[in-house]
Amino acid sequence: MKISVRLVFTYIRDNMNNEFLIEEKGFDKRAIKHYEGLFCQGNGYVHVRASHEDSIYGVRQDDEYDRKPANVTLEKPRETLSKYGTFIPGVTGVHPYLKDEIINLPYPFMTEVFLNGDKVDITGNNIENYNRSLDLYSGTLTRTIEVVDKAYRVRICHERVLSMDCKHLALEKTTISLLEGKCHLGLVTGVDARVRTNGFNHLVKIETGKEADRTYLKALTNGGNTVDYRLRTAAKEMDLIPGADDSRCYYTGEKNLGGSCKEISLEKVVAITTDRDFDKFEDNTGLGYEDLKKNSDKVWAKIWDDCDIVIKGDDKTQQALRMAIYHLIRNATDDDRVAICAKGHSGEGYFGHYFWDTEINMLPFYLYEMPDKAKNLVKFRYNTLDGAIKNAKLYGYDGARYAWESSVSGEEECANWQYADNEIHVTADIVYAMINYVRMTSDQEFYKECVIPVMIETAKYWLQRMDKRKDGSLELLGVMGPDEYLPFTRNNAYTNKLVRFSLEETAKAIEKYNVPVERDFLLSVKYAAENLKGYAPLSDNERVIKQCDEFEEYADIDFGQIWTDRSKCFGNHISQEKNYRSKALKQADVLEMMMLFPHEFSTETLKANFDYYLPITTHDSSLSAYVHGLLAARLGRTEIAERFLKIVDDIDMDSNRRGAEEGVHIANFGGLWQMVVFGFAGLSYSMWDDDISIKPALPAGWKSLEFKTLYKGNKYKVTIGKDTKEIVKLS
Repeated sequence: MKISVRLVFTYIRDNMNNEFLIEEKGFDKRAIKHYEGLFCQGNGYVHVRASHEDSIYGVRQDDEYDRKPANVTLEKPRETLSKYGTFIPGVTGVHPYLKDEIINLPYPFMTEVFLNGDKVDITGNNIENYNRSLDLYSGTLTRTIEVVDKAYRVRICHERVLSMDCKHLALEKTTISLLEGKCHLGLVTGVDARVRTNGFNHLVKIETGKEADRTYLKALTNGGNTVDYRLRTAAKEMDLIPGADDSRCYYTGEKNLGGSCKEISLEKVVAITTDRDFDKFEDNTGLGYEDLKKNSDKVWAKIWDDCDIVIKGDDKTQQALRMAIYHLIRNATDDDRVAICAKGHSGEGYFGHYFWDTEINMLPFYLYEMPDKAKNLVKFRYNTLDGAIKNAKLYGYDGARYAWESSVSGEEECANWQYADNEIHVTADIVYAMINYVRMTSDQEFYKECVIPVMIETAKYWLQRMDKRKDGSLELLGVMGPDEYLPFTRNNAYTNKLVRFSLEETAKAIEKYNVPVERDFLLSVKYAAENLKGYAPLSDNERVIKQCDEFEEYADIDFGQIWTDRSKCFGNHISQEKNYRSKALKQADVLEMMMLFPHEFSTETLKANFDYYLPITTHDSSLSAYVHGLLAARLGRTEIAERFLKIVDDIDMDSNRRGAEEGVHIANFGGLWQMVVFGFAGLSYSMWDDDISIKPALPAGWKSLEFKTLYKGNKYKVTIGKDTKEIVKLS
């Protein structure tokens, strides 16, 4: 395809709010937690769930209870209307049952309003004209309500931002307007440390006080970190009095509304720092809410100019995709000591642990849009190599074995042995991701300094993890692939393929760079790469690859008889014991493998495997639907792809499902981006292709698709219409 070259200037969009605005359609207290997760704000340094600024009557955020390990698919979360969440990646502590977890820190957006002595409660029956929205373009969360009483009608508007320009700052503005009558107004605004994480108190010491023109709260965690909040406020028409108690720092104010005073505007700036910070930050700019927000807005606008994807003809997917990109942007970190947890730091689900999701589902977005952030993610795995070595040693092996669930140390944090012991594919996934990064960026320094040491140490582990057969071939026994419904398998196709790839790349690196290893080690790596058992076909269809050696022997399942309520996971309808011995997949390992190695499988082979595995895959994993949708688009089966697209769109966006209660499914958001870019646009993979190309397969209703992307050092704009396609080189 001909690629044209033009000079295109960066621009900042005007009046884009309507296109980037996600609204909560009316108030439903059953959906409070869902929107807390879905509307979570963040800037890479700190993330705060979208809990209402005024606490909810009868809901305690400091309840203590025992939360113990459970089945990750079928666990029912604790029922409560609301759950605060303030997370700084890297600030972790040990939970009595759940090992090292990210800590829910003091909540910075507490603002309580009292009218004639009564606290405003969002769930009360005197609330009208509720409206809340998240502006994805600026990361601004806004809520407006009207409180109605026989003596008054008052409008309260909260607006808040986590600054993208100065990432230590949380900004909040509250405007209270008297619409009718008169009333006495009382305000309390501050930082609230009455929080718990999965029922446990990680905050071992809290210090509060007043100094100069601000109040402060300092928390010491059981992980040994200190987190410091410094609060300053300003208000017109109201005097504010600083205060503090044993769990809060705050300001209070009172004012009679009526006559000449009908509106109060309160601005609040909270500076948040920790002992982990690279810089010593002090909030000494003197800037107020509006100026600080403008500076943040400019940064957001520049990022969106690079990362936005424009779909014409599908408003639902456009909205879901921009929500996905928003959450991926806010999780982009400048700190290579941390990664992105499975809930995107928007809830306590999965305890802030890092899974293979980061490398396989999320990393591609950063590779093609924000490669400096991609480097931080893969560098994290190098930085935690010592933890991986400790993991291997605990299992009795040399080398490095990466954790199924990692925290900041890299050591295994998964409390469920089935997954911790058997989901070993993560170790090879990490090598795949590192090489993916290097092939995109040509970062040879990183390759030599970080990738090669990881490959060598993981190769040591694989050499001991394999078992040798009498014919000299090698096997991986007792393995759980990405499909967690089939554990203890023999030669899982996905795992074996990724391990062979990892070993092949290790041998190439040793020879190319004359890495000083013993000759016997190199020969062993080469032997293992050549002799580790490959995938095998079904006995009655040579194009279909068996998920594992014994796959044909597993029991067939009558899904219609067992799975009577499709609104619930299949796993809820069958015992784990029976599921573990049946052909009922959580997700299809073979199709995942074909997605990662597209050049190795013909269209006919992909089609045969797609048709075989689709009827027996439950999609109980949130990682499943996008893979099927992407591959369906690759096959030109756009109607099937569109059905999966709807599933992917709805996983977090459907307020009836309330999928974001415990935090968003950030890997699914990464999958949605991949489905659009690699599936419907058909963008070539930089992992395998030197030159950029597209092979579009747009859904029937889509009029056009447009996005920018980086590709091996150059920046391009891709535009696809019904009968047109164009790649423009921008730089």
